[in-house]
Amino acid sequence: MNGTIYITCLGDTFYTDIVKAMRRVLGQFGVDTACPSGQTCCGQPMFNAGYFKDAAKAAAHFIDVFGETDGPIICPSASCTAMVRDQYPMLFKDDPKMLAKAKELAARTFEFTEFVVKELKIDLTEFNAAFDASVTFHYSCHFRHLGMTDEPANLIKQIKGIEYIPLKRMDQCCGFGGTFSVNYPHVSEKMVEDKVKCIRETGAKWLIFADAGCAMNITGYANKTGQPIKAMHIAELIDRAIGETK
Repeated sequence: MNGTIYITCLGDTFYTDIVKAMRRVLGQFGVDTACPSGQTCCGQPMFNAGYFKDAAKAAAHFIDVFGETDGPIICPSASCTAMVRDQYPMLFKDDPKMLAKAKELAARTFEFTEFVVKELKIDLTEFNAAFDASVTFHYSCHFRHLGMTDEPANLIKQIKGIEYIPLKRMDQCCGFGGTFSVNYPHVSEKMVEDKVKCIRETGAKWLIFADAGCAMNITGYANKTGQPIKAMHIAELIDRAIGETK
């Protein structure tokens, strides 16, 4: 199967190892992926700030770039995936030609764990995946938009040697929310303070995340307050777990 990687801004600028790990993992699962060089921001920051015309320009470029591809488009972020799936059709609701393109693109755009679980139907036990450590998992808010519940956590539990420790209020927002953290910094800080407290209470060695925005917010606050947290994306965890079996 051929697929295309939707890198995201944070994946391109701060978390390149996530994208590399995701490509390696998908390769192990039989998916040959490409990364279009012309891809840019999907327009989510502008959309969240209410600049819909600017968001539509970014979305139109995104559609032009990825419209030239075939097969699934796979993304390491639930929020960016939800932007394409939920908001692109809304942005072009009055433009029939662009709306058709947006819907076609939305139908084949998937978040990484969503694609692995629901489309590939991967069982990591069949790959002898192993990782000897205690972990907890932060559920990204935008998983709700994708109809995802406990699938990512169940994927983690398939890895031999994992001690999975449930995170209290796992699905509670970390306080990032893109522009929310800028517009309401005091509320955002209280939310991430509580999130870090819950993570540290687990005693887990690793925080596993599925959205770089959440990770940046959580680990940034933890480092700032002198209580650092070791964190990695679920694609990196699977990459290491499969690698340790070789």
